[in-house]
Amino acid sequence: MTPVQENLQESLFYEVVVKDKEGIEIFHEEGPSHSYTELWNKVINAHARQGTNTIKDTDGVDRTVGQYFANLKANAGIGTTSYGIRVGRGNAPVDISDYTLEDPITEGTGLGQLSHQEMQYTSPVEAPPDCSFDIWRVMFNYTGSVVTGIREIGCYVIIGSWYGLAFRDVLAGSVSIPDGGAITVTYTIKVTA
Repeated sequence: MTPVQENLQESLFYEVVVKDKEGIEIFHEEGPSHSYTELWNKVINAHARQGTNTIKDTDGVDRTVGQYFANLKANAGIGTTSYGIRVGRGNAPVDISDYTLEDPITEGTGLGQLSHQEMQYTSPVEAPPDCSFDIWRVMFNYTGSVVTGIREIGCYVIIGSWYGLAFRDVLAGSVSIPDGGAITVTYTIKVTA
């Protein structure tokens, strides 16, 4: 008997929307992500084989992760930037070994900062042959001036008691957020049988 060949594909897509203080869309970019990091597969592998792997946390420190760790959590609350979706000013090309955003924007209302809102999720949607769900985060600009130079997006996750970068993308060009405006970054995680 010949085994049946199956092709299961995992894919990741992003969408970035910027709106002004009146809610009018002033920027929109979407496309396929090119950036699951090695951390993503090492954590999945550790769970699948009930073993351990070494990953780099967001500080660049090697950490051992295993099947009993609370891994890949991204449910950050308001103002939390150690995990959840983030944006930054870096423009280095995406690399499988990325472990942090190159130049992440910090939380706050000071010059160049953003106010990070609570992470949001959809439930998985089954539409054969696909199953997908969205995660997103809104970040407001309450600085009194334009926040400029946003070029990178990504999602930090909890790995045991540390934080790691699950995916990262570099946008086609620089994005600015006007005072009172917001940027929303959405990732769609999908598997196709």
